[in-house]
Amino acid sequence: MQRLAWAALFVAHSAFALEAGDKLPEVTIPALRDSAPVALAGFRGRVTYVDFWASWCVPCRESMPLLDTLYKRHRDAGFAVVGVNKDVSAADAERFLKRVAVSFPLAADAKDAAARAFDVKAMPSGYLVDRKGVVRRVHRGFTAETAASLEREIESLLKESP
Repeated sequence: MQRLAWAALFVAHSAFALEAGDKLPEVTIPALRDSAPVALAGFRGRVTYVDFWASWCVPCRESMPLLDTLYKRHRDAGFAVVGVNKDVSAADAERFLKRVAVSFPLAADAKDAAARAFDVKAMPSGYLVDRKGVVRRVHRGFTAETAASLEREIESLLKESP
């Protein structure tokens, strides 16, 4: 009986996870730096990668520079990146960004509102969203294989008609 209860809890919890095919949650997240809050609905019409990261996340040290390179390479074609920081302290995030500078918009999710909307399961977690606001791919963690497949996925989505 106890196993059945645990299985039901697992299934119920995983049923809420944001996955490919789901609509992008329309959340507005406070900016990490002095700028306007980041409204994810404002990215509709662009292929967008929403990346949850933190200063303590070792794979984020590799993923953030790659995401910045992809952003610079494809932004004129309609690609955007939003980095959502999970640190409780903005100072921790800023120390990280002094070592790993990026040019894409950054948001601060210290209270986990956005992370709950996405049901973030790992760090980093990235959500590749098409121009219509549909999540097309979820990347949990980051490896060299993630980097290679992400660029192919971005290029493929950019070729789709809006």
